[in-house]
Amino acid sequence: MRLPFRLARRYVFQPRSRKLVHVISGISMFVIAAVTMAMIAILSAFNGIEDLVQDLFGTLDADLAAVSTLGDVLPNTLGEKIGKHPGVAEYSAVIESEAVIRGGGTTHICSVLGVDSNYGKVTGIEGAIVEGVWGKSFSDETCICLGYGIRSVMGIRPDSIDPPLMSLGAPTRGKKLRSHRKSDFKTIPALACGTFSINADLDTRYVLAPLALTRELFDRPLEVSRFEIRVAKGWSAEELAEDEGFLNILGDQVFLRTRAEKHKFITQTNRAEKLATFVILSFILIVAAFNVLASLTMLLIDKKQDLAVFKALGMKSRDLERTFSIQGLAINMIGGAIGALLGVAIVLGQNEFGWLTLEGSVVPSYPVRLSAVDIFGTLAVVVGIGGLGSSAMVRFLIRRLTTL
Repeated sequence: MRLPFRLARRYVFQPRSRKLVHVISGISMFVIAAVTMAMIAILSAFNGIEDLVQDLFGTLDADLAAVSTLGDVLPNTLGEKIGKHPGVAEYSAVIESEAVIRGGGTTHICSVLGVDSNYGKVTGIEGAIVEGVWGKSFSDETCICLGYGIRSVMGIRPDSIDPPLMSLGAPTRGKKLRSHRKSDFKTIPALACGTFSINADLDTRYVLAPLALTRELFDRPLEVSRFEIRVAKGWSAEELAEDEGFLNILGDQVFLRTRAEKHKFITQTNRAEKLATFVILSFILIVAAFNVLASLTMLLIDKKQDLAVFKALGMKSRDLERTFSIQGLAINMIGGAIGALLGVAIVLGQNEFGWLTLEGSVVPSYPVRLSAVDIFGTLAVVVGIGGLGSSAMVRFLIRRLTTL
């Protein structure tokens, strides 16, 4: 058993050998390393993009949201039940609806998020505030926080000292809109006290307002659209969403939706692209594995006399097959290991130093994230394709060469 390993090591590691067959083996190992490095780096880039998208679109969302399965609203009293569960760290009541914002002679349709003072504790909105101070609107119920895109549409100057006077309008609940009937439309004055910036889509769509203001605007004194929930330590959003005790407390009319489920389409699209890229790169890896098979073929032809000598000395065909199979596997494993180390180093370096920058983007450098599944999955493809291919090719060639 030791002889095949010793022979394989001798054929793989011959630093003084300048034969073409050994040069080709070195090139094959380099190709395997390059493709492995590229796979790990590219898959890590997809992971980084997925995290970035979730952060950008999840800034206005908590870990979990309690929403109605029947209508658009939930009763205020449900919040007390939510807050008593040990898996809930904080919760916030939210009212969301469409409205018209006016100011400076400009009118714009927007989505108004009415939130309470706990909203900053359950979401990452505080990190998105670029002007003003988050929480000011809760000391002055007329203050609202505009998305950066809406502020630009309304023509509000960034150097404004006094908060510009705006107004929010919405149809009066329970009435039909008729021409020239102001009573069918409720309008409430507001002050633009702050600005947030998340991404171009959300910045031109949302306005944050105090919950009390939206209760009056949309006539929802005893109802909310949903409850945003931050999960306590030791719990995950998925565990809390599937907790039978919590679901029984909330009742059949409440559905617990995770952040990933809300942005399911974006997440699935990114993962589908990642899977397609992995498959394409795997095919490239298969092509690289053919280089290894070609080098093994040339090596076997070059060592035809050695095979005859080993056969005459009593070495079994099975041991000969094992010798060159181990060599092919070694080329793939060494190339894969070198490529994996280089890929991990590139990803860690990008995280630390941000070599690849993104000008004019929401992040200064290209986002990446290492995943053990990606690393081991890539190595499994490398070893699997190389090992199986080498074994099959070696077995076929040795039987042909030893019978000639």
